[in-house]
Amino acid sequence: MAVNRIELHLVFGDITNETTDAIVNSTNFIDFQKNGVCKDILTKAGPHVQGQLTGAQTASGQIFTTSAGSFPCKTIMHVCGERSPSVIKTLAKEIVVQCERSRYQSVAIPAICAGQGGLDPNVVANSILEGVKEGVQGANLQYLRNIRIILLKINVFLAFKAVAQQVFGGNAQLTAPAPLVPISVPTRGRSGSAISTRSRAVSLPTTYDFRSLLTSLPVTEDKAAFLVIGDRDKDVSDACRELQRAYDSQCLTQSFHSDEIEHLTKDELDKLRSKVDSLHLKLETNSSGEWVVKGLKDGVNEVARLIWRDALRRQVREKEQDNLFTQVTWCILGLRGIWQKVSVEANHKLERADVNDGIVDAQGVKWTVDLKKMEATACVSGQVTALKRLENLPDFSLPIYWDNMRQDEHLKLVDLDPQSTEYQTVKADFKKTVKQTVLKIERIQNINLRRLYEARKSELETKNSQTVGAGEKILYHGSSQASCSSIMSTNFDRSLAGQNATAYGHGTYFAVNASYSAQATYAVPAADGTQLMFVARVLTGHYTQGLGSMKKPPVRVAPDQLYDSVVDNTQDPTMFVVFHDCQAYPDYLITFK
Repeated sequence: MAVNRIELHLVFGDITNETTDAIVNSTNFIDFQKNGVCKDILTKAGPHVQGQLTGAQTASGQIFTTSAGSFPCKTIMHVCGERSPSVIKTLAKEIVVQCERSRYQSVAIPAICAGQGGLDPNVVANSILEGVKEGVQGANLQYLRNIRIILLKINVFLAFKAVAQQVFGGNAQLTAPAPLVPISVPTRGRSGSAISTRSRAVSLPTTYDFRSLLTSLPVTEDKAAFLVIGDRDKDVSDACRELQRAYDSQCLTQSFHSDEIEHLTKDELDKLRSKVDSLHLKLETNSSGEWVVKGLKDGVNEVARLIWRDALRRQVREKEQDNLFTQVTWCILGLRGIWQKVSVEANHKLERADVNDGIVDAQGVKWTVDLKKMEATACVSGQVTALKRLENLPDFSLPIYWDNMRQDEHLKLVDLDPQSTEYQTVKADFKKTVKQTVLKIERIQNINLRRLYEARKSELETKNSQTVGAGEKILYHGSSQASCSSIMSTNFDRSLAGQNATAYGHGTYFAVNASYSAQATYAVPAADGTQLMFVARVLTGHYTQGLGSMKKPPVRVAPDQLYDSVVDNTQDPTMFVVFHDCQAYPDYLITFK
């Protein structure tokens, strides 16, 4: 069916919270670990995606597509803007075309080259929006319906908002509520005539555009004119000065920094609007971007107290929300079965059971909440999904895909539901190379081991920040029944190297393909014929060729700079060996036969 309209949204937020069909990643195809959108996307997508991206070759203006990995989308489109406005415009147009060709209904695009690329946000905004406009108007779009441009920084968001009104002219129906601003974009029907679309906004209750106050207050203002008549000029001047003194004694002008106002909630701003109106005050902005209130002194002081009181209350509220967010994490199950953290505000409301008016998730969707059932229902679509609550430790936050654990619980095995996305993902990767039947998959939640693993990961990311980072990979390790419990409790033991293999060093061995670890030599069958295999997170970092005599990685660039792991073949590794006890974590245990 032909779709005769498309929605373009400018979103002030984090692209890793998006659940569109396609996600666009801005990268130079060289450094994947430098802080920025690229690192955030690849961290969420997982090591499989970075592996696909390593060594990718693309021509200027072309898109390199990979699987989504753990990212809750269907595909990730990787692009390099080359710090060139013309290339960025070409990419934006091609993104629209490729999404339509792949029958994707939605796509999220970052501000390509506005972050690490260092281009002026206005230049980037013009290139992306012009490219999107050409892509939309130049094609008969039947599938693509929703384009979301995700902007992490407020200055970039404001630049895009201003440019959008220039690019789309009268079709840019920007609404006041922030941070999601919908824009009507013309598309071409079968006849080729322009068809305008209807604007639809998602209003988040946590922030509100204070500029709406200027348009909502009366545009007319009462003016008083004084005619001073006297016998002498001096008498008239004295009278005028006395009038000015009387005016100054009764009236006041008070300026407020934008930060004092623009982060107030909608309810607080509604009260402020009503107060300004009822006291017949004048509200305007000055050349410095400050908000100025003018009028009778008592009225201005009353408004000032209201603003400062609400601003202080907001600061206290935000501090409380931030502190709580580090202690307790509430999560909502996304459309594709991936757990996502709720916003800081929603987290606070859920923890305080203040949910009578619902919550709003990171995508702007409003949900009603049933805390007894731990369920949320979308107000518009009626979709029902699950909620969960994780209690973090002072020095450790539970991974978002874990189940909650008691304060005195350090090891927990969780049987995965065979119908869950998590189970199906682990099983699918295993079955790529193994024909045996999967009987059970358990998630291993060991706080002590995971804490040490995350510390080592952070260490390698810092050490290799300019190159490969930690190089986290999902690998396999076959086990016997006798060794299984020990591994889950105390981790992989490299002192056992030699029981099965030492061809590439005296460390712990992990296979790229599950079929290798499924061999009876490694996954030793039990009396009933069942076998065990660990799915492990392994930090490979910089690796080199392994040798049987190695008891630690060789020197890389200096005596204190060693390789992080070794392999069987540096060109196409099928086996990784690590020599550090904390460099691997047993994530899942698969029982198969």
